[in-house]
Amino acid sequence: MSNPAYDEVRRQMQRMQRPGRGRGRGRGGRGRGRGNHRGGRGRGGRGRFNNHYGSNSNHNSNDFQINDEDIFRIEEIGTNDGSGNSVRIAVQGCSHGALENIYDILESYQQIHERRIDLLLCCGDFQALRNTTDFETISVPPKYRNIGSFYKYYSGEKIAPILTIVIGGNHESSSYMQELYYGGWLAPNVYYLGACGVVNYRGIRIGGMSGIYKDWDYRKGRFEFPPYDNKTLRSVYHVRNFEVARFKLLAKPQQSLEKENEDKIKQRPVLDIMMSHDWPRGIEQHGNVDALLRKKKFFEQEIRDNNLGSPANEEMLNSLKPSFWFAAHLHVKFQATFQHKLSIKENDEKPVGKTEEITSDTTFIALESDDTCNDQPTLSELMTKFLSLDKCLPKKHHLQIVNVSENELGDGRSLSSESRLCYDLEWLAILQKTHHWTHSSQASMPDPDVNEIDITQEDIDSIRSKLEEINKSHSIATAIPENFTMTLRPHGSVGANQRINQGRMVGNPQTDDLLKLLGLDHIITVPYIYNNSALSNTDVDANEIDIDDVDNNEIDIDEEEEDPEISFSGNIAPAVDENEIDLDDL
Repeated sequence: MSNPAYDEVRRQMQRMQRPGRGRGRGRGGRGRGRGNHRGGRGRGGRGRFNNHYGSNSNHNSNDFQINDEDIFRIEEIGTNDGSGNSVRIAVQGCSHGALENIYDILESYQQIHERRIDLLLCCGDFQALRNTTDFETISVPPKYRNIGSFYKYYSGEKIAPILTIVIGGNHESSSYMQELYYGGWLAPNVYYLGACGVVNYRGIRIGGMSGIYKDWDYRKGRFEFPPYDNKTLRSVYHVRNFEVARFKLLAKPQQSLEKENEDKIKQRPVLDIMMSHDWPRGIEQHGNVDALLRKKKFFEQEIRDNNLGSPANEEMLNSLKPSFWFAAHLHVKFQATFQHKLSIKENDEKPVGKTEEITSDTTFIALESDDTCNDQPTLSELMTKFLSLDKCLPKKHHLQIVNVSENELGDGRSLSSESRLCYDLEWLAILQKTHHWTHSSQASMPDPDVNEIDITQEDIDSIRSKLEEINKSHSIATAIPENFTMTLRPHGSVGANQRINQGRMVGNPQTDDLLKLLGLDHIITVPYIYNNSALSNTDVDANEIDIDDVDNNEIDIDEEEEDPEISFSGNIAPAVDENEIDLDDL
């Protein structure tokens, strides 16, 4: 689907594109500060570099010069002989709006190593800013706002060179992501999984949970609607219990099989890959904790209290048993191997939000190095390889290449040669049969009972039949339609700094199409109706919401009100005493 009203805007943006890669000298980064405790204010340093990841608030951050160290710092794990039996996947930690930088680094990596990257996974803080009106919808202090480079891909000025799958974090263009609550194309070739979602790529099943966990909002509905106030600007990216319950329902058939006969269990997890922004709680115990504390010593108390990470993600880790789990948020590279034992009783889950003791049902593997375990699962166990990465800055471990082979898929599956992104039919059936779980009330609601819902083969076949009818002309009926549509004018075009619909949600035709397919009504989204006269003449006051007014109940480990390195482009920090505390770590 296209939007005729924006066709001319897209053509204008494409004509604006200059030849070449857009590289050049940046403006230099801010320095690090010093603080004596987590969340403390620090003293900022001076920028000392002038050729990396340059940025300036409210300006473009696209010009930078690639450093060889940024490319050779990328580690590649697994094997890929180019025969088609493996998929080469790039994993990115926090993007912070530096999409053009990330693509340039990966393209250079491909050229140097002569290896093609099939897929890019971005683990949150993606910051899909379309124009400066989106500054009102992102939880970042005004002084650190930067338009980034995403808008170039949104407008069509550039096309993403690698198929990209995105989840949200706690610094996002929330209004845009709310439009696509169930998932959709943020830009051509850039797909958002939604608040929670599952897709298939070449037979690899990929799931993702956007946002971060906060217990005070976990059982509330999706009550936030733009324009946001100081409270809803933060709560909009908090994970909800009914979204977690949908993933538990995805795991329900496997759990039933475990109860019946352990010998019948296939060597296959519920998901091949799971993406989240924050970590599963307790995952640090399955890796090199000492090495983690050497990098982030202020994690010590949370680790002692078993409070580092999300209890909701911990539940999903135990239920879904993915082969890989990728995360970000804590701005550190960390690897671990979580070993699942079949003696774990899935119905004996602990309530989310309560600290639990380690029991004999869970095996902790304290690794002496950052290397992941390559052991294959047996009929009596499954393992999850966990990887968290840093933010997009020079000299940071923010990218890694992971090769996923057919052997790791298990269950006798083979990789498809078709590189289109496809719907997961079971996930669509879950969305359809749990639509009544979705609500917009601020009242706390109990966790949904997954045992009340059964997903049958008839449910899945019904959706497949509808897709086959819709996609008669396509070779793959389940392929996600390439129906990206701009819903705001892109940065740099006429009228881009003016509100549409007074800042209220405008909807998205991709969401309309999916709900129509599933026969569902809008509950926390709105129908999209484009009207050219809806363009307001009111200029946006980018400082209307003061993000510096910190909610003391949400001092987040990723809180960046005090962070001089938050700019969307990813400024470089100067070389400082290694014993200094980096304010961005607070």
